[in-house]
Amino acid sequence: MRAFSLANAGHLPVTGDLHPLKREFTRWLSTANAVALLTVILLFGSWYVYSKANREEEAPANATIVKYTELGVPPSIKEPSAPQVNVAEAIVPPSIGVPEPVPDAEATESTIATQSEMSEALAPFTADDIGGSGDSIVVDVDRSPGMGEFVAFDELPVLLSIQPPTYPELVRQAGIDGTVLVQVLVGKDGKVKQSIAVEGPEPLRAEAVRAARTALFKPALQGTSPVEVWVQVPIVFSLNR
Repeated sequence: MRAFSLANAGHLPVTGDLHPLKREFTRWLSTANAVALLTVILLFGSWYVYSKANREEEAPANATIVKYTELGVPPSIKEPSAPQVNVAEAIVPPSIGVPEPVPDAEATESTIATQSEMSEALAPFTADDIGGSGDSIVVDVDRSPGMGEFVAFDELPVLLSIQPPTYPELVRQAGIDGTVLVQVLVGKDGKVKQSIAVEGPEPLRAEAVRAARTALFKPALQGTSPVEVWVQVPIVFSLNR
């Protein structure tokens, strides 16, 4: 590495721009910039010469001058209309399946039933027609509602009387007590038609159902007519009684 002279150094140690490393850095930076600039110029010149040599010569455009008197009639700007087709001539009538008229004398069979024949076909039938004994068919629509089935009514049943339940002795000795809920179907006459225990101690349910069947109600009313409804009756068993 070439050494730098310290003749111009006013004092030692040398600092600032007179320092040897500082001067060495400046020299190498200038050299690098010059080399980079020269490289760019050479690359650009090479590309320009290459593209100039490979460029195809453009063919000269030939322009033909035509006088307006030589031009024909310009085309119409309206859309061309499709030729009309005679539908009657285009449709060919079928050669098969054409009905032929029949004289009235040949049409002897009647295919349409008369009023009397239709009435006889729709006549009401009896049990004899379906293999019965000949009695009339009666459908009983006055059935009792199922438990949980909705029944419309205006007044609820009113409990008038009920026999107290009999406490089973074995159940009393076992110390079992409680309330049994019984669903009862109150008929139109106010009497219990069905009774089902739905909740309560199992040993007490049978006696609760028996006691609920002795109940007498004022029946439920729909308007002024009695109706059958299900109601819930609690039967209480207490050891303190």
